[in-house]
Amino acid sequence: MLTRASWLVAGTAAAGVLGLVALRVAGDTGFATDPVGALGLATGAVVAAAAADRLDGPARRLALALAASLVGYLLAAVWAVSSRDPVAVAVWGCAWIPPLALAQLTAAAAVRRTGTRAWDSRVVAVVLTAATLGALLLTHASDPFRGVATIAPEAWTTALAPLGAVLTVAAGLALLLLPARLGRAAVTSTGPARAGLGTAAAGTVTAPLVVVFCLLLAVARDPGAVEPELGSVAFLVALGGGSAAAAAWCAVAAAKGAVFAVRGTAVAAAVLVVLGTGTLLAVALPPVGTAVAVAAVALVCVVGGWVGGGRLARALEPAPEPVPAPRVPGLTQRESEVLGLLASGASNAGIAAQLVISERTVDAHLRSVFAKLDLGQDGGTNRRVQAARIWLQHTS
Repeated sequence: MLTRASWLVAGTAAAGVLGLVALRVAGDTGFATDPVGALGLATGAVVAAAAADRLDGPARRLALALAASLVGYLLAAVWAVSSRDPVAVAVWGCAWIPPLALAQLTAAAAVRRTGTRAWDSRVVAVVLTAATLGALLLTHASDPFRGVATIAPEAWTTALAPLGAVLTVAAGLALLLLPARLGRAAVTSTGPARAGLGTAAAGTVTAPLVVVFCLLLAVARDPGAVEPELGSVAFLVALGGGSAAAAAWCAVAAAKGAVFAVRGTAVAAAVLVVLGTGTLLAVALPPVGTAVAVAAVALVCVVGGWVGGGRLARALEPAPEPVPAPRVPGLTQRESEVLGLLASGASNAGIAAQLVISERTVDAHLRSVFAKLDLGQDGGTNRRVQAARIWLQHTS
């Protein structure tokens, strides 16, 4: 059942869509008022808000912020198109960046076992905020609503171009940070810990996928010949779908486990591939041929994503349960948390990712645990396995 916040998001998103449709009926036929793009953003906002209803703590707040950012993008379009005010156009021109950052932060927060934001999440937040402010202050639109779309470079001029380029590159690298760190934590872990971390890594991948999709659209327009409006509408749908997919994935991962979450992420990635392929095919094929080709690609990609995602999910254990209260005598609260995650199959990197501490700190806690459990160095035994066995004996 949707909460009051979700209904507020849905109502505001609907108002934004109706506002853009009204502007289109009044005669503005630019891509910003296209109902398909508007519905893509609105749907993403509603899905993100619904996901927030199934999350707790920081992940819930971030999912709501994600939904609000997509609604904000819709409302910024209404403001910019209706007023043509330079400030409104500038706000609209950078409003697509926050949803990418918030999608990643929501996915990462789903596997954090503390309210403290990890350094990697802080880096993403700071760099993407800087990129947003840079786009707001440095980039100016010439005439983005009359036949020239966001993927057309001639529509925009940038003051202090080197600084803008640096911020763009930094933002792109920042979007790769969380997928790399969570992916490494998942690969080096086993069992339930691997499932949760792997699903988190998959969720954070949606943001860089949207960026890659945007770059493909730019290539499709030049040297290709994709209609600017078509490419920009496809980008809006990808932004809403990609961002919402990350938030929805978090909700499913928290409530139903990794099987559904991995499948959902795989299908979301497949949809982005279909959108990109369809935009590229429109260059060379007539409308009917494009529709047939896109339908065939969609069938292959979506079915492949569903089946492949299901197989990957079945290779993973169910998502991790909360660490039980410490029951091993002589260990501190933190040492018991570390030991519990070790017993779930998490590697040192996996433990660090979930507890938001450094791997060096994890090493120190494990040395203390091994010492207190009298597990010395012995070439014939594995101290991690022995420690996990002791944990299970005391918590079963």
